[in-house]
Amino acid sequence: YWGKRASTHDNDVLYIVGPTVYQEAKGWLINQFKDTDAVLELGCGAGFFSEMIADKVRQLTATDLAPEMIEQAKGKLSQYGNVKVQREDCYDTSFGDNTFDATLLVNLIHIVKDPIGVLRESHRVLKDDGRVVIADLTGYRMTFLKKIALGMRYLKRFGKPAPYSRNLTLDGLTQIVKEAGFVVEESELIGQDTKAVCVRGRKAMSRGIQNER
Repeated sequence: YWGKRASTHDNDVLYIVGPTVYQEAKGWLINQFKDTDAVLELGCGAGFFSEMIADKVRQLTATDLAPEMIEQAKGKLSQYGNVKVQREDCYDTSFGDNTFDATLLVNLIHIVKDPIGVLRESHRVLKDDGRVVIADLTGYRMTFLKKIALGMRYLKRFGKPAPYSRNLTLDGLTQIVKEAGFVVEESELIGQDTKAVCVRGRKAMSRGIQNER
């Protein structure tokens, strides 16, 4: 579904949701990372959000399942020496346990079949005390008329909705993150017209590390 839309994806999404919510999301996202972080991004798409944080972190590994998206992302991110782009399955990546300081998932959780499965994989590859950073567009708390207008713009650009697509509430996303084993540290609904649910969770430290501290 998404691979077929790779070449125009970012422009299409900007048309559908408008630029304002993405600017607000950028402000929230870049404050979630440190310049010492090694970050894994799952579902990077064409690299739109990868580019937002690329120069804010030490290392970024941007991944997606669709080969067409990977090619788009490679072109967009080629200027960044600290970014690697590669194909990965978000349910079963090739990375070892306890590898990354943070994971980034933008507009992924609301389109996957098994959100908790994806988040558990994110949990596995994170170091103890690592963070998962999630932002997903949603119709939650939008007015009825604005939801209809959003839907019409989506149909115009993308046609039939993606399989498994869902509208996440802030409480719903928070609960999913908790069920995957994270401690939720921050949750926020952003956006004036179009909305996005944003959550940061943390992987609890193992008992041994806690005792050492």
